[in-house]
Amino acid sequence: MRTKLFAAACFAALLSGCSSAPASLTYYVLHSPQASTEEQPEPAARVYIEQLSLPEYLKQRSLAMQTGPATVYFSPRHVWAEPLDKSLRQALSASLQHHGVAVLPAAVYSPQYPVSGLHIKIDDFIPAFDGNVLIKGQYWKEDENTQPQIHQFDFRRPMQGDGFEEAVATMRLLVDDLASAISDKAP
Repeated sequence: MRTKLFAAACFAALLSGCSSAPASLTYYVLHSPQASTEEQPEPAARVYIEQLSLPEYLKQRSLAMQTGPATVYFSPRHVWAEPLDKSLRQALSASLQHHGVAVLPAAVYSPQYPVSGLHIKIDDFIPAFDGNVLIKGQYWKEDENTQPQIHQFDFRRPMQGDGFEEAVATMRLLVDDLASAISDKAP
């Protein structure tokens, strides 16, 4: 009995030695942590991001890449360091600030300064098989004085290289394109 137990223990140790090392993960953030925050002049508009809606395929950790007209690849080794909606809020807030739109927390405003609720619905935000990265969807602003108008957006940029790092860098540029469009429509 002891011989069988000893043999089983040796076999288990041998098998554990044959296992491969775990795959390393590469983590990405959409916002730029090293971007400096500069004091901006009086903003042209003030908003709070009331809603940011993402499609289901973007609510997971793995980075997604469209590999064909109807196929999406989710990388097991390239993942978001934080939920994409949180990182997208940070990136969009910084870009809006750069374009003269102050993004305030929902509870921080006064009647003397008009603040609009900003709603953003992202339909797609993905590197595509044709070498472009795209962001598509709608946004609208709500305030107590005007009826909301829905604005469609569809921005595309070619990637300058290959890989997920280049895709995320291009995604940052697309967030800035969206911020520019929102600031152009600011009251």
